[in-house]
Amino acid sequence: MKKKEVDEILDHISQKFEDDVPRIVKMLVRKKIGKFQSFEAGSLPESLRTCTVEELIDIVKKGLESGKLKI
Repeated sequence: MKKKEVDEILDHISQKFEDDVPRIVKMLVRKKIGKFQSFEAGSLPESLRTCTVEELIDIVKKGLESGKLKI
């Protein structure tokens, strides 16, 4: 992936966390996000490695709504 594309993705994610979110919420989210840094692509299930970003976002939203995903 090109540097410009990576920067665009990172800027978008950063902006989402800068929007009017209380400081304590940002702190808690950063703590949880730290766990994502330990993920290795090879350890992820095949279903996660092959799903699209749109599918992943939908799965996460539904998981949070149903209570199946606890983060």
